[in-house]
Amino acid sequence: MARNGRDQTPARPDRKRLLYFAPSRAHADSLLGALTGQPGATRCREDGSTVLHLGGTAFRFVLRQDPVEAHEALHREYFNGVLLDLRAVPGPASRLEECFARSLRLLDLMDAEPDPELRFGFHRILALLSGPDPVVVDDRIRLLGARGVGRVLRDPSPGAGDRRGPRLPASDALGRLVGDELVRMTTGRRVGSRALCASGGGITGIYFEMGALKCLADCLPPGALNAFDMYFGISAGAVLTGILANGYSVDEFMASIAGLGCERIPPVDLSLLKVSNLNPASLAAPLETVGRALAAGLADLVRGRISPSLSSLFLDYSDFLAAPFRADGYEAMLRYLFTRPGATNDFRKLQRRLFVGATDQDAREHVLFGEAGLEDVPISLAIQASLSINPAFSSTRIGERYYVDGAVTRTSDFTEAIRRGADLIFVLDPLVPYVSKGAAGFASRRGVLYNADQDIRTVSYTRFETTRRWVLRQHPEVSLYAFLPANRQRKVLSVNPMDHRPFLAVWRGAYLSTLQRIHLLRHKMCGDLAAHGLALDTAKAEAVAARLEATQEPSFADFFPDGKVAVAKGMKPGRALRLAGAPPAEEVVCRAGDRSPAVA
Repeated sequence: MARNGRDQTPARPDRKRLLYFAPSRAHADSLLGALTGQPGATRCREDGSTVLHLGGTAFRFVLRQDPVEAHEALHREYFNGVLLDLRAVPGPASRLEECFARSLRLLDLMDAEPDPELRFGFHRILALLSGPDPVVVDDRIRLLGARGVGRVLRDPSPGAGDRRGPRLPASDALGRLVGDELVRMTTGRRVGSRALCASGGGITGIYFEMGALKCLADCLPPGALNAFDMYFGISAGAVLTGILANGYSVDEFMASIAGLGCERIPPVDLSLLKVSNLNPASLAAPLETVGRALAAGLADLVRGRISPSLSSLFLDYSDFLAAPFRADGYEAMLRYLFTRPGATNDFRKLQRRLFVGATDQDAREHVLFGEAGLEDVPISLAIQASLSINPAFSSTRIGERYYVDGAVTRTSDFTEAIRRGADLIFVLDPLVPYVSKGAAGFASRRGVLYNADQDIRTVSYTRFETTRRWVLRQHPEVSLYAFLPANRQRKVLSVNPMDHRPFLAVWRGAYLSTLQRIHLLRHKMCGDLAAHGLALDTAKAEAVAARLEATQEPSFADFFPDGKVAVAKGMKPGRALRLAGAPPAEEVVCRAGDRSPAVA
């Protein structure tokens, strides 16, 4: 299979929805009349809207004359394009100014959309202009271009600029010009690649991303999460993207965290406080250095060269404190998984492209393992480097360079995905601060570690949000969907990012918040996914959500409809494992050879 190959070729859609904003009914009658006059064009009414069949494509015109109502429609339905009819109307010049101002009001509402993923891409806006003063029309064309409107057409109809006429013209020239542009704007889209980008966030970050991915897997076609063209992972996200790029399902990894026996993924313990994770060398080296420093200091004191103080000892020798842990244990776990049959620990042998972001500790530069020049590094070692966050983990040496957590220099690598041609991107980012909405002083009453963690999360999220808003404005053709923890869940994630225990609670919150986000963006996601040959169906996820909302202490079985699941291939065949703490009726039935979960 080619690295960027498709599992299926999406059929070309033949129905397009257009939000048609016209200041008056006369505008609509004029334009639709001109379009209907084109060779082979037919026109009918469906559910209160005009449907125009033109050039093998059916255009459904959803007419709105109020800016607020038009903007609200963009929040409810998916539209392939927006058509602004700004042509001059018969009558006084003041009426023309009023119509133009109303259209600008719609653009203002669209441009001020607070949620960047709900903002309609201005590159899919077509504006029609005419007027009695060509200088004024030229100025308005420049104004609309500066606002980012994708296409602006001047009405070529004879008398289009004469506001003294009895009605707006409906010429063949107008119909031909607008019809050709609509077909080109809505059917000429080049479908790019699909990318999944996962950020860092410690062990609880891994859990959040697993819960979010589980919800996405339940809403997308089977196997979709393993069929992205590119995967970008940083720190905790590198663990998950490495797993998915190697063909493992999120169900399998969740089962291993829950302690179930698997053939491909054995039970996994992510606890940091294990002897195997301690870093004796980094703990011993400072002691030796301190001993030499104290001996030298005593010698200088005897000779009368210095007068030691507590502050000088602290300031001069504070860098003797070293990271107490190393990430070798996690690397060994991943190396085991990536060297199993059907998997690979070699970037070059993956069927899908994988990139792992890390930070060169000395150069303070972001690097991408998996790209040219850095693709010979074993995947497991690259992930170890990506999650080596100070002050918990010591740096990872690869060749002659030392690497630390990729989140030091970049929150997410979605900019790299865009640079490589991705136009459908899912982003997971658990590194978001908790916002206290009660009385002031919540953070002040917490300890230094909590506030240091919150400061890091705030810096990371501010960087992410600023970059996301700027990039999406520069690349309106890109459909990016970010899944972040809800604020109430951020409080749980912020207790201790290295806490390996609350995986069920974090999974639950991640699943529910992801489904809530999908419901908000559903109308837009359906259209963007359809362009990539994917469907969105939330029925299974809604059934799981109902189970999760009915309990405060979920079991693993609650993440599947009816509490009975068949985990993907790799589970021991024919063996039923009772879940710890689950009711007797809830079992996991393990079947080898199945590629997708099936209800037992």
